[in-house]
Amino acid sequence: MKSKLWILSGIALGAIVLLSLRAFNVSATNVTIDINLSVSPNIISYQTVFPQEVLFKPLNINLSNSFLQSWKHDDVEYRIVQKPKPRIDNSTERAYCAAHPLDYSRCYPSLCPFLSKTPDGQPANDTGVPAFHNPSDPGSIATGRIAKSDNDLSDNWVIDLHVPCFRGQCAQDWNNFVLQSNPNAGDPAQYQLDPALEHQVFGCDLKIEVTGVSYFHVVTRTQGFWKTHTQFTSDVFTNKLGGTMTVGAGGHTRTITNLPGNGQSRLFGAWYSSIPKKTNNQNRNSIDKARMQLLQQLVTAKINCAAFTCPPGIQSIIVLADAAYATGTSGQILGYAGQLDNYNNFGDANPIPPELGPPGSATPAQSQARANKVFWNTP
Repeated sequence: MKSKLWILSGIALGAIVLLSLRAFNVSATNVTIDINLSVSPNIISYQTVFPQEVLFKPLNINLSNSFLQSWKHDDVEYRIVQKPKPRIDNSTERAYCAAHPLDYSRCYPSLCPFLSKTPDGQPANDTGVPAFHNPSDPGSIATGRIAKSDNDLSDNWVIDLHVPCFRGQCAQDWNNFVLQSNPNAGDPAQYQLDPALEHQVFGCDLKIEVTGVSYFHVVTRTQGFWKTHTQFTSDVFTNKLGGTMTVGAGGHTRTITNLPGNGQSRLFGAWYSSIPKKTNNQNRNSIDKARMQLLQQLVTAKINCAAFTCPPGIQSIIVLADAAYATGTSGQILGYAGQLDNYNNFGDANPIPPELGPPGSATPAQSQARANKVFWNTP
C-alpha cells in the first residue's frame, strides 16, 4: 500500500494546500504584488497525495489592467523562482528558511524539486523546468515573457507535482518514473525522501519575479515642431494623409486641408488659432476652449501616427478623443488633450527616420501666414 504524503502551504488557515504564489518586483525589499502582472490563483492545492502520482494544476500569469491600459508599455519578462516555505509566513521566517531550509521546526520539508513548470507554448517564448531538479541551480528557474506586440497577453502554465517516495518504500519503477520526467535528473535515488519525514507536511513557495519591462519604440514630434516646419509638415500631410484629415465624430466633424496661399491652411490654422478667443476677439465658450486644446494635440498625434506609426493604445485613444471632441464634456475633452500631449512629447528625442528626409529649418512666419484661423472660430 502506498504511503500518503501531506502537502501544505500554511498561507490559508484550515486548508490543505501545496504552495502560495506572490508576484513582486525583483528590486523590492518587501514582497508586494507587482503592478505589471496579475497572477492567479494565489494558492494552489493538491491536498492528500500518494508517491509517484502526477498531479496538474493551472497557474495563470497575465498582464495587469494598468499595464494593458498603458500605451507606452509593451512586454514583461519574468521568472518563477522556488523558495523553502516557512511555517510562519513573514519576511523574517522566509529569510531564515532560505538560509536554514533543513530546520523543520520553522520550515516545511521542501517539495520544490518535485514541481515542474510547463508553459503553454503559445507563442514559444517561455522556458519550462521539469520535475526532479535542484531548485538552487539557476538552470532550474522557469522564465516567461508576455508582450502586447505579440498579442500575447497571458501565460497559462501548468504546475505538475511528481510525488516523491520515501526511501525503502519506493516502487520498482522509481528510476524510470524520475528519468522519464527528467532525463537530466541524475541519480534517481537522490530524490527519495527520508522515511523520518513520513506523515510530515511538505511545502514550497513560488515567486514570480519581474526581471524586465520594455516600452514601445516611439518616434514623435511636438506640435511646436510640426507647426513651425512648414514644408516638412506639408509633405507629410500630403504623402502620408492624402492631404486631408478629419477631427471629431458623428454629427460634429471638421475636415482639415492644407491649401496653398496665405490664410488658406486649416492645418496650420489649428495650431495658430487662439484657444480662448475667436478672430473677432470674442471669447469662446468653455466647450470650444477645451476643443481647441484637444484640436492642437489631436492633429499633432494624427500626424505623428501617420509619419512614424504609433502603438495600438494611442490609436484607440485617438478614436476616443475624436468622439470626445464631438460630444464630450470639457473635462473629458481636456483629459484626452492631456493624454495626447503626453504621447506627442514621449518620443521627441528619437530620430526621424531617414526615409522621411531632413526636416529643414523652422519657418514659423511662413506657417503663421498660411494659417486659416477664421475656420476655427467654430471648432
